[in-house]
Amino acid sequence: MYVFKSAQKSGRGRKKLYDGKIDTTSIDKRRLACRYSDEQMKVYAGVVYCKVLKQMVLAAFIYYCDNKKPEIIISTDTTMDTMTMCKYYGLRFQVEFLIRDAKQHTGLEDCMARDEQKLHTHFNIAMTVVSVAKAAYHLSVHQTQRGSFSMADIKMIHMNQLITKRIFCNLALDLNCRKIKRIYHQCLNFGRLRA
Repeated sequence: MYVFKSAQKSGRGRKKLYDGKIDTTSIDKRRLACRYSDEQMKVYAGVVYCKVLKQMVLAAFIYYCDNKKPEIIISTDTTMDTMTMCKYYGLRFQVEFLIRDAKQHTGLEDCMARDEQKLHTHFNIAMTVVSVAKAAYHLSVHQTQRGSFSMADIKMIHMNQLITKRIFCNLALDLNCRKIKRIYHQCLNFGRLRA
């Protein structure tokens, strides 16, 4: 809801706090300032009242060029810069992916210790392993060819490499042969999400 900022009526009774609901398809541009504008999107923002949270929030309404309904991002920190809030929201997914990969692949939830210091150490190691794997992957690929990171892919590559090397060594195959080299690389990419 918009915050009431006009002059209050004199007399008895409760003072007016809010000035109507926000219609997201056509916001009042006199009440919410345009914080950013280019060919692809416009960002309108301001301090409004959130009925669900029962408090004032900083709300950003992001309108993309072909969409009439905006993406709405809110923060309880009303002093924050609007574009900083939008940037943090974009980074939120990186944090979620880090936690997801740490849970699924590096045993974030598998610690049985009860001591707080040991738990902190375990959590830090699990998160660090994912970050180091991501850094190692991105440093080995040229910057223009870097795609999305998947910890499952990294684990699959290393498992395939271990098994393929063992098979090729036991068969005494020469990797200098072009056909065998091609088969070797196909074996390394077997089972990956994106090869």
